[in-house]
Amino acid sequence: MKNKYKHLAKNTILISIGTFGSKTISFFLLPLFTRVLTKGDYGKIDFFSTTVSLLTIFLSIEIAAAVFRFSADGKEESREILSSSYLIIAFSTILLLIFFPLFSKLSTFFSEIKYYLLFSIILGITTAINKNYLRAKEKMLIFAVSDIINTFSFASFGIILVAILKYGVKGYLLAYLIAQLITNIFLFIAGKLYKEISIKEMSIKTLKGMIKYSAPFVPNDLSWWIMNVSDRYLLIYFLGFASSGIYAVSYKFMALINVLNSIFYQAWQVSAVKEYEKKDRDQFYSNVFYHLSTALIAILLIFSIVIKPFVKIMVGNEFEKAWLYLPFLMLGALFSAFSSFYGIGYIASKESKGAFTTSIYGALTNLGINILFIPLIGIQAAAISTMVAFLTMWLLRVRQTKKYFTIKVNGKLLFLNILLVSTSLFANYIDKFGIYIQLIDIIIFIFLNLNFLKSVLGIVDSYIKKHKVK
Repeated sequence: MKNKYKHLAKNTILISIGTFGSKTISFFLLPLFTRVLTKGDYGKIDFFSTTVSLLTIFLSIEIAAAVFRFSADGKEESREILSSSYLIIAFSTILLLIFFPLFSKLSTFFSEIKYYLLFSIILGITTAINKNYLRAKEKMLIFAVSDIINTFSFASFGIILVAILKYGVKGYLLAYLIAQLITNIFLFIAGKLYKEISIKEMSIKTLKGMIKYSAPFVPNDLSWWIMNVSDRYLLIYFLGFASSGIYAVSYKFMALINVLNSIFYQAWQVSAVKEYEKKDRDQFYSNVFYHLSTALIAILLIFSIVIKPFVKIMVGNEFEKAWLYLPFLMLGALFSAFSSFYGIGYIASKESKGAFTTSIYGALTNLGINILFIPLIGIQAAAISTMVAFLTMWLLRVRQTKKYFTIKVNGKLLFLNILLVSTSLFANYIDKFGIYIQLIDIIIFIFLNLNFLKSVLGIVDSYIKKHKVK
C-alpha cells in the first residue's frame, strides 16, 4: 500500500526539481522584463505565445498525450509509438509552409514574426513528444533536468538579447527559440532518443490508433485554451495591447499555483494510470485528492497575505495594478487544479471523448462572461470569467467521472476551506482591516484541518528520523 504513495512522492520530487526550479527562475525574470519592455510589448509577446499555443493544438492533434498514454502501460512497442508520432511533426511542417504566406497578410505584427511563429510551433510539438515519451518511461531525472536547461538557456539569452542588446519583442522570441532548440538536443542525447527513432518503425496504422485516442483532446484542449488565454484576444479587441500586457503579468502570478499543480499532476498521471485497475483505486484516489486540495488551499491562504506587496516589488510601475485581478485568478487556479485531477479518469480509462463535454461548457462560460462584461468592467471581467469557467468545469467533472472512479470527499470541510481562502483573497481589497480577516481565516483553517496538519508533520518527522545522521 505504501509503495504507491512512495512512487508518487518520488516522481513528484524529481519533477519538482526541474519544473519548480525552472519556473521560479523564469518568474524572477519578471522584474527585468517588466522594466525593459512596455505594456504594449508585453501584450504582443503574450499575443504571440497565445497564437502559438492555439495553432499547436490543431497541428499536433495532441499526439503527445497519446505518446504518454500508449507508452506508459507498456502494452505497445515503444519505438514504434515514438517514431510514428514524428510523422505528425512532418505533416505539421508541410501544412505550415503551405499556409505560410497567409501569416504575412493577417497583420503587420504577424508579417514581422512569421518565422518565429513557424519554428516555435515545430519545436514546441517536438519538445512535447520527447518529454512525454521520457515521462512515460519514468526517466524523470532527464525530464526534470531538461526544464532547468530550458530555463537557464532562455534566461541567459533573454538577458543578453532583451536587457543588454535591447532587441525588444524579437529578442525575447529569439531567446525562446534558442532555449527550445538546446532543450531538444539535450533530450535526444541524454534520453538516447536517437536510438529509439527509426524510419523503419514508423507505422501509419499505429499513428491512426494514437490519433483516435488523442484527437478528442483537441476540442478539450481548445476549451482549456479558451479558458486560459482567449481572454487576451478579447482584451486586445476591446481595450488594446496594453490591457492584455498587464493581464498577462497578473497571469504570471496565477501561474505559480499552476506550476505547483503541474508538478504534482505530471507525477500523478503516471501513478493514476498504473493504479487504475486495482481494487483499492478509489481509496488511493480519495486520499490523494484530500491532501492535494488541502495543501493548495493552505498555500493560497499564505499567499493571499503577501499578494499586494509581492506584486509591487516584482514588477515595474506600469504593471503594479496587476494585483487587482489576482483574487479571482487564484481561485481560478485552484478550481483548474481540481478539474485536472478529476480529468485523470479520461486518461486512465482511455475514454478521452468524455473530456470534451465538460471543457466545452467551461469554455462557453468563459467566452460569454468576457464578451458581455469586458466592455463594462474591463480587465476584471477576464479574471472573473476564468474563475467561473474552471469552477463550472470542475463541478461537471465531479458528476461525469463517477463512472470511472468514486472519490470520497468531506463536502462540508472542502466548502469551508474554499470559503476561507476566498474571503482571505478578497480581503486584499480592504485597506485597513484586510490583514485581520486573513489572520482569522488562517486560525480557523488550522483548527478545521488539524488532521491534515498532523499527517504532514508525521510525514516530515518520519523522514527526518529515517535520514538522521547517526
